[in-house]
Amino acid sequence: MSDLVIAEGVELELRPARLASRFMAVLLDFLVQSGIFAILLFATVALNSGSGNADSQRAATIVIIVLVAIGYPVLCETISTGRSLGKAAVGLRVVRVDGGPERFRHALARALAGLFADLNLPLLGTVALSGLSGLWVCLVGLPGAIACVSSRRGQRIGDLLAGTLVVRERTEYGRGAPPVPPPPIVAAWASGASVGDVPTGLIVAGRQLVSRVFELDRKAAAELANELARQYSAYVTPPPPAGLPAYQYLVAVTGERFRREAGAAYASVAPIGPAAWGAQPGRKH
Repeated sequence: MSDLVIAEGVELELRPARLASRFMAVLLDFLVQSGIFAILLFATVALNSGSGNADSQRAATIVIIVLVAIGYPVLCETISTGRSLGKAAVGLRVVRVDGGPERFRHALARALAGLFADLNLPLLGTVALSGLSGLWVCLVGLPGAIACVSSRRGQRIGDLLAGTLVVRERTEYGRGAPPVPPPPIVAAWASGASVGDVPTGLIVAGRQLVSRVFELDRKAAAELANELARQYSAYVTPPPPAGLPAYQYLVAVTGERFRREAGAAYASVAPIGPAAWGAQPGRKH
Protein backbone atom coordinates (compact mmCIF):
# COMPACT_ATOMS: atom_id res chain seq x y z
CA MET A 1 0.00 0.00 0.00
CA SER A 2 0.95 3.64 -0.38
CA ASP A 3 1.54 5.89 2.63
CA LEU A 4 -0.38 9.16 2.66
CA VAL A 5 1.19 11.48 5.23
CA ILE A 6 -1.52 13.74 6.65
CA ALA A 7 -0.06 14.95 9.94
CA GLU A 8 3.51 15.04 11.17
CA GLY A 9 4.62 11.56 12.13
CA VAL A 10 1.26 9.97 11.19
CA GLU A 11 0.61 8.00 8.04
CA LEU A 12 -2.47 6.41 6.52
CA GLU A 13 -2.59 4.04 3.60
CA LEU A 14 -4.04 4.50 0.16
CA ARG A 15 -4.87 1.29 -1.66
CA PRO A 16 -3.07 1.21 -5.03
CA ALA A 17 -5.01 -0.52 -7.77
CA ARG A 18 -3.95 -4.03 -8.69
CA LEU A 19 -2.52 -4.71 -12.12
CA ALA A 20 -5.51 -6.90 -13.05
CA SER A 21 -8.07 -4.19 -12.26
CA ARG A 22 -6.01 -1.61 -14.14
CA PHE A 23 -5.87 -3.95 -17.12
CA MET A 24 -9.67 -4.29 -17.05
CA ALA A 25 -10.03 -0.51 -16.94
CA VAL A 26 -7.61 -0.11 -19.87
CA LEU A 27 -9.51 -2.75 -21.84
CA LEU A 28 -12.86 -1.03 -21.27
CA ASP A 29 -11.39 2.34 -22.19
CA PHE A 30 -9.87 0.81 -25.32
CA LEU A 31 -13.29 -0.46 -26.39
CA VAL A 32 -14.78 3.00 -25.84
CA GLN A 33 -11.92 4.65 -27.72
CA SER A 34 -12.29 2.17 -30.58
CA GLY A 35 -15.94 3.10 -30.90
CA ILE A 36 -15.15 6.81 -30.90
CA PHE A 37 -12.37 6.26 -33.45
CA ALA A 38 -14.68 4.28 -35.75
CA ILE A 39 -17.36 6.98 -35.63
CA LEU A 40 -14.90 9.80 -36.34
CA LEU A 41 -13.18 7.84 -39.09
CA PHE A 42 -16.48 7.04 -40.77
CA ALA A 43 -17.47 10.70 -40.63
CA THR A 44 -14.11 11.75 -42.07
CA VAL A 45 -14.33 9.24 -44.93
CA ALA A 46 -17.87 10.36 -45.71
CA LEU A 47 -16.81 14.01 -45.81
CA ASN A 48 -13.75 13.33 -48.00
CA SER A 49 -15.36 10.75 -50.27
CA GLY A 50 -15.51 13.17 -53.17
CA SER A 51 -11.95 14.46 -52.95
CA GLY A 52 -10.17 11.17 -53.68
CA ASN A 53 -7.03 12.47 -51.94
CA ALA A 54 -5.39 9.49 -50.20
CA ASP A 55 -2.75 11.62 -48.45
CA SER A 56 -5.32 13.84 -46.80
CA GLN A 57 -7.25 10.79 -45.67
CA ARG A 58 -4.15 9.28 -44.07
CA ALA A 59 -3.34 12.58 -42.36
CA ALA A 60 -6.88 12.79 -41.03
CA THR A 61 -6.63 9.24 -39.71
CA ILE A 62 -3.42 10.05 -37.83
CA VAL A 63 -5.00 13.16 -36.32
CA ILE A 64 -8.03 11.14 -35.18
CA ILE A 65 -5.83 8.50 -33.57
CA VAL A 66 -3.88 11.12 -31.62
CA LEU A 67 -7.04 12.97 -30.57
CA VAL A 68 -8.73 9.80 -29.33
CA ALA A 69 -5.62 8.35 -27.68
CA ILE A 70 -4.76 11.55 -25.81
CA GLY A 71 -7.94 13.61 -25.80
CA TYR A 72 -10.21 10.90 -24.38
CA PRO A 73 -8.28 10.19 -21.14
CA VAL A 74 -7.39 13.84 -20.62
CA LEU A 75 -10.99 14.99 -21.03
CA CYS A 76 -12.51 12.21 -18.91
CA GLU A 77 -10.00 12.40 -16.07
CA THR A 78 -10.08 16.20 -15.95
CA ILE A 79 -13.87 16.44 -15.85
CA SER A 80 -14.34 13.60 -13.37
CA THR A 81 -11.15 14.38 -11.36
CA GLY A 82 -9.40 11.12 -12.03
CA ARG A 83 -11.83 8.66 -13.56
CA SER A 84 -12.18 7.53 -17.14
CA LEU A 85 -15.19 5.42 -18.07
CA GLY A 86 -13.14 2.25 -17.64
CA LYS A 87 -11.82 3.30 -14.22
CA ALA A 88 -15.29 4.29 -13.06
CA ALA A 89 -16.63 0.88 -14.11
CA VAL A 90 -14.09 -1.06 -12.03
CA GLY A 91 -13.92 1.37 -9.11
CA LEU A 92 -10.57 3.08 -9.68
CA ARG A 93 -9.51 6.71 -9.55
CA VAL A 94 -6.32 8.65 -10.27
CA VAL A 95 -5.14 10.86 -7.41
CA ARG A 96 -1.99 12.84 -6.75
CA VAL A 97 0.64 11.22 -4.60
CA ASP A 98 -0.34 13.63 -1.80
CA GLY A 99 -3.94 12.40 -2.00
CA GLY A 100 -5.27 15.47 -3.82
CA PRO A 101 -7.41 15.40 -6.98
CA GLU A 102 -5.94 14.95 -10.43
CA ARG A 103 -5.89 18.13 -12.55
CA PHE A 104 -5.55 18.83 -16.26
CA ARG A 105 -1.75 18.96 -16.22
CA HIS A 106 -1.55 15.59 -14.48
CA ALA A 107 -4.01 14.01 -16.92
CA LEU A 108 -2.11 15.42 -19.90
CA ALA A 109 1.25 14.19 -18.60
CA ARG A 110 -0.21 10.73 -17.94
CA ALA A 111 -1.78 10.53 -21.41
CA LEU A 112 1.35 11.64 -23.27
CA ALA A 113 3.62 9.36 -21.26
CA GLY A 114 1.11 6.54 -21.61
CA LEU A 115 1.25 6.76 -25.38
CA PHE A 116 4.96 7.32 -25.87
CA ALA A 117 6.49 5.60 -22.82
CA ASP A 118 4.10 3.06 -21.29
CA LEU A 119 2.89 1.78 -24.67
CA ASN A 120 6.28 2.65 -26.22
CA LEU A 121 4.79 3.93 -29.46
CA PRO A 122 8.15 4.72 -31.16
CA LEU A 123 9.38 1.15 -30.63
CA LEU A 124 6.08 -0.32 -31.78
CA GLY A 125 6.24 1.73 -34.96
CA THR A 126 9.82 0.65 -35.63
CA VAL A 127 8.98 -3.03 -35.14
CA ALA A 128 5.85 -2.80 -37.28
CA LEU A 129 7.69 -1.08 -40.13
CA SER A 130 10.50 -3.65 -40.00
CA GLY A 131 8.10 -6.38 -41.05
CA LEU A 132 8.01 -8.22 -37.72
CA SER A 133 4.25 -7.78 -37.58
CA GLY A 134 3.64 -10.41 -34.93
CA LEU A 135 6.24 -9.13 -32.46
CA TRP A 136 4.71 -5.71 -31.83
CA VAL A 137 1.62 -7.27 -30.22
CA CYS A 138 3.83 -8.77 -27.49
CA LEU A 139 5.39 -5.36 -26.80
CA VAL A 140 2.15 -3.38 -26.34
CA GLY A 141 2.11 -1.93 -22.84
CA LEU A 142 5.18 -3.88 -21.71
CA PRO A 143 7.14 -0.88 -20.32
CA GLY A 144 4.09 0.32 -18.38
CA ALA A 145 3.37 -3.16 -17.01
CA ILE A 146 6.98 -3.58 -15.88
CA ALA A 147 6.88 -0.18 -14.16
CA CYS A 148 3.61 -1.08 -12.36
CA VAL A 149 4.98 -4.37 -11.08
CA SER A 150 8.29 -2.79 -10.03
CA SER A 151 6.76 0.22 -8.26
CA ARG A 152 5.76 -0.07 -4.60
CA ARG A 153 2.76 2.13 -5.37
CA GLY A 154 1.88 0.37 -8.61
CA GLN A 155 2.73 3.44 -10.67
CA ARG A 156 3.30 3.22 -14.41
CA ILE A 157 5.73 5.56 -16.15
CA GLY A 158 3.03 8.16 -16.72
CA ASP A 159 2.16 8.16 -13.02
CA LEU A 160 5.79 8.60 -12.04
CA LEU A 161 6.17 11.58 -14.38
CA ALA A 162 2.85 13.17 -13.41
CA GLY A 163 3.15 12.55 -9.67
CA THR A 164 -0.01 10.45 -9.50
CA LEU A 165 -1.16 6.96 -8.59
CA VAL A 166 -4.28 4.90 -9.26
CA VAL A 167 -6.20 3.87 -6.14
CA ARG A 168 -9.12 1.57 -5.46
CA GLU A 169 -12.31 3.30 -4.36
CA ARG A 170 -14.22 0.10 -3.72
CA THR A 171 -13.94 -2.84 -1.35
CA GLU A 172 -15.93 -6.07 -1.27
CA TYR A 173 -19.00 -3.96 -0.51
CA GLY A 174 -18.61 -1.69 -3.53
CA ARG A 175 -17.53 1.76 -2.35
CA GLY A 176 -16.82 0.46 1.12
CA ALA A 177 -18.90 -0.11 4.21
CA PRO A 178 -20.73 2.97 5.51
CA PRO A 179 -19.04 4.79 8.36
CA VAL A 180 -20.55 5.41 11.78
CA PRO A 181 -23.75 7.49 11.50
CA PRO A 182 -23.40 10.96 13.06
CA PRO A 183 -25.95 12.49 15.47
CA PRO A 184 -29.13 13.77 13.74
CA ILE A 185 -28.26 17.47 14.08
CA VAL A 186 -24.83 16.88 12.55
CA ALA A 187 -26.26 14.68 9.81
CA ALA A 188 -28.73 17.45 8.96
CA TRP A 189 -25.86 19.91 8.56
CA ALA A 190 -23.83 17.47 6.45
CA SER A 191 -26.76 16.81 4.10
CA GLY A 192 -26.58 20.42 2.93
CA ALA A 193 -22.81 20.84 3.00
CA SER A 194 -20.46 20.74 0.00
CA VAL A 195 -18.84 17.43 0.98
CA GLY A 196 -18.47 16.46 -2.69
CA ASP A 197 -15.68 19.02 -3.09
CA VAL A 198 -13.29 17.24 -0.70
CA PRO A 199 -10.51 15.47 -2.68
CA THR A 200 -10.85 11.71 -2.89
CA GLY A 201 -7.51 11.10 -1.20
CA LEU A 202 -8.60 13.06 1.88
CA ILE A 203 -11.92 11.21 1.99
CA VAL A 204 -10.07 7.88 1.87
CA ALA A 205 -7.81 9.02 4.72
CA GLY A 206 -10.81 10.16 6.75
CA ARG A 207 -12.63 6.87 6.29
CA GLN A 208 -9.55 4.95 7.35
CA LEU A 209 -9.14 7.09 10.47
CA VAL A 210 -12.81 6.56 11.39
CA SER A 211 -12.42 2.79 11.03
CA ARG A 212 -9.08 2.60 12.89
CA VAL A 213 -9.29 5.41 15.42
CA PHE A 214 -9.18 3.20 18.52
CA GLU A 215 -6.31 1.15 17.10
CA LEU A 216 -4.10 4.24 17.04
CA ASP A 217 -2.32 6.04 19.83
CA ARG A 218 -4.80 8.51 21.29
CA LYS A 219 -2.53 11.53 20.88
CA ALA A 220 -1.64 10.57 17.28
CA ALA A 221 -5.32 9.97 16.46
CA ALA A 222 -6.25 13.38 17.88
CA GLU A 223 -3.53 15.12 15.87
CA LEU A 224 -4.57 13.33 12.73
CA ALA A 225 -8.26 14.11 13.27
CA ASN A 226 -7.47 17.80 13.81
CA GLU A 227 -5.25 17.97 10.72
CA LEU A 228 -7.78 16.19 8.50
CA ALA A 229 -10.59 18.40 9.81
CA ARG A 230 -8.49 21.48 9.02
CA GLN A 231 -7.90 20.28 5.46
CA TYR A 232 -11.56 19.32 5.02
CA SER A 233 -12.67 22.79 6.13
CA ALA A 234 -10.99 24.32 3.06
CA TYR A 235 -13.54 22.51 0.88
CA VAL A 236 -16.66 22.07 3.02
CA THR A 237 -19.19 24.88 3.32
CA PRO A 238 -21.14 26.00 5.31
CA PRO A 239 -19.11 25.53 8.51
CA PRO A 240 -20.22 22.77 10.91
CA PRO A 241 -22.19 23.43 14.11
CA ALA A 242 -20.15 25.28 16.71
CA GLY A 243 -18.16 23.10 19.07
CA LEU A 244 -18.29 19.98 16.90
CA PRO A 245 -15.29 17.72 17.72
CA ALA A 246 -12.92 17.06 14.85
CA TYR A 247 -13.61 13.33 14.87
CA GLN A 248 -17.40 13.81 14.63
CA TYR A 249 -16.79 16.32 11.85
CA LEU A 250 -14.86 13.67 9.89
CA VAL A 251 -17.55 11.07 10.53
CA ALA A 252 -20.25 13.43 9.28
CA VAL A 253 -18.39 14.42 6.11
CA THR A 254 -17.25 10.91 5.16
CA GLY A 255 -20.67 9.47 5.98
CA GLU A 256 -22.50 12.02 3.85
CA ARG A 257 -20.02 11.54 1.02
CA PHE A 258 -20.64 7.78 1.19
CA ARG A 259 -24.42 8.33 1.18
CA ARG A 260 -24.26 10.48 -1.95
CA GLU A 261 -21.89 8.16 -3.82
CA ALA A 262 -23.31 4.79 -2.82
CA GLY A 263 -26.98 5.68 -2.35
CA ALA A 264 -29.58 3.50 -0.69
CA ALA A 265 -28.17 0.31 -2.21
CA TYR A 266 -25.76 -0.06 0.71
CA ALA A 267 -28.12 0.97 3.47
CA SER A 268 -28.18 -2.58 4.83
CA VAL A 269 -24.37 -2.91 5.06
CA ALA A 270 -23.05 -2.86 8.62
CA PRO A 271 -21.21 0.33 9.57
CA ILE A 272 -17.47 0.31 10.07
CA GLY A 273 -15.52 1.99 12.79
CA PRO A 274 -16.17 2.38 16.52
CA ALA A 275 -19.78 1.89 17.52
CA ALA A 276 -19.66 4.24 20.48
CA TRP A 277 -19.30 7.99 20.56
CA GLY A 278 -17.85 8.02 24.06
CA ALA A 279 -14.26 8.70 22.99
CA GLN A 280 -13.82 11.20 20.22
CA PRO A 281 -10.22 12.20 19.51
CA GLY A 282 -9.47 15.75 18.52
CA ARG A 283 -10.27 19.25 19.61
CA LYS A 284 -13.52 21.09 18.98
CA HIS A 285 -13.77 22.09 15.34
